[in-house]
Amino acid sequence: MKCTEEAKIFVEAIREIASKPENLDNLECYLAYHFDKWLEKWASTPEELAAEMRSFAGMEI
Repeated sequence: MKCTEEAKIFVEAIREIASKPENLDNLECYLAYHFDKWLEKWASTPEELAAEMRSFAGMEI
C-alpha cells in the first residue's frame, strides 16, 4: 500500500507546525493527555493521520 499523497501532506504539516511554536506546543499538550485515544479515534490510518496533522498545523492560536 503506497501512501504517497498522505506522506506529502503529513510532512508539509510537520514543516508548518515547526514554523509555528504555538501550534507545536498545542499539539504536544493535546497529545500529553489524549495520545492513545487520538491515535485510536482520529489518526488510525495514514489518511486520518495526515488530515489531523494538517488540522493542527492550520490552527490559528
